[in-house]
Amino acid sequence: MSFANKLRYRLYLATMRYEAMRWVRYRSRLVSKMIGRTGEVLNIFPDVYIEGFEGLTIGNNVSINRGCNISAGGGLTIGDYVSIGHGVSIVTANHGFGDRDTPIQLQPMTPAPVKIGSNVWIGARVTILAGVEIADGTVIAAGSVVTKSVTEPDTIVGGVPARRIKSRFD
Repeated sequence: MSFANKLRYRLYLATMRYEAMRWVRYRSRLVSKMIGRTGEVLNIFPDVYIEGFEGLTIGNNVSINRGCNISAGGGLTIGDYVSIGHGVSIVTANHGFGDRDTPIQLQPMTPAPVKIGSNVWIGARVTILAGVEIADGTVIAAGSVVTKSVTEPDTIVGGVPARRIKSRFD
C-alpha cells in the first residue's frame, strides 16, 4: 500500500464514527481514492469497517449502511445500485484448519473472492461467506447467512443457511 493510501486509510478509520452527511461523503471520497474508483454516488455511513482495500471494487450508486464489517482482502466486487443493510458482514477468506499440530489461529488464510452483482439489496445483519457470488437483482432477507452462490437473477433468498424463497416477480 502506498504512503498516500496508508494516510487515507488512517483518515478513514479516524472518521468512522462521525455522523453528519459531510462525513459520509468524505469517507466515500477516501475509499474511492484508495481503490481508484471514479464512479457515481457511494455512501459509506458510520461504523463501517473495511479491511483489505487492495481487493475491493465498487460500482456506481452503492450504499453501505452503518455497522458493516467488510473483509475485502480476498477480493470483493460490488456491482451498481447495491444497497447493503445495517450490520452486514462480508468475508473473503477462510482459515485453514487441516493441520492437527498447528493451532487453527496460526494456520494460513485462503482467499476466496466474493462477487455481488448489480441491483442487489442485502438486508440488515446478513453474513456473506467467502467464495460466494450473488446474481443481479437478488434480495437477501435480513439475518440470513449466505453460504452458497445465488446463481439465478432476481431471486429472494433467506434463512440460515440462505435458500431460495421465490423469484422477485412471482
